[in-house]
Amino acid sequence: MPIVATPEVGIPLPFDTTPEEIEDFRQKAHALFETVQELIKQGAEVAITDSDKAESHRIAAEGKLPPVRSLTPGTIINLEAILSEWDQEVLDVGRRLRNYVTNKLIMESVDPDPRQRMKALENLGKISTVGLFSERIDVTVTHRTVQDIEAELAKTLEIYMGDVQDVEEKTPTQSLAELDIDKELGLDDGSESTDKSPE
Repeated sequence: MPIVATPEVGIPLPFDTTPEEIEDFRQKAHALFETVQELIKQGAEVAITDSDKAESHRIAAEGKLPPVRSLTPGTIINLEAILSEWDQEVLDVGRRLRNYVTNKLIMESVDPDPRQRMKALENLGKISTVGLFSERIDVTVTHRTVQDIEAELAKTLEIYMGDVQDVEEKTPTQSLAELDIDKELGLDDGSESTDKSPE
């Protein structure tokens, strides 16, 4: 005889528990359910009574498992069904909310006021699966030269610090063979004598 569990929804887990406590409670309840499943595979018959249902609802509402010896297999099976339904509802909240908003927008799209209709249709078009009016963000990357960046920095510094003067560029250094030592030391007056006296 197959076991038919019909869970009753709307039994929330308490909010005064931590996520770790809820996860621990869920793991223990599932481990108990797996044990009962093994017993059923070995031929045990389990019936879920009204008292089992009431007890499983109480346990789900409290979020704490009583001693295992006090639990009946029917209570454990119904508790697993309630917790599985609760898991599905938690995972399904986003989908249900999306459907609710979509349905409300569809209802608003037949409003006699044209402004309301257009706003509802625009929002319907923005839904990701429709994507008619999806807003696009363009990112433009501009490449600038070093001179442009330096000019912009000079303008910014001038704003904050006053007049900014350019620094003179140094001429590249020369090798020793190319240097005119007299000129560098200031001994060369710039005129070379062309008279050479014979010896």
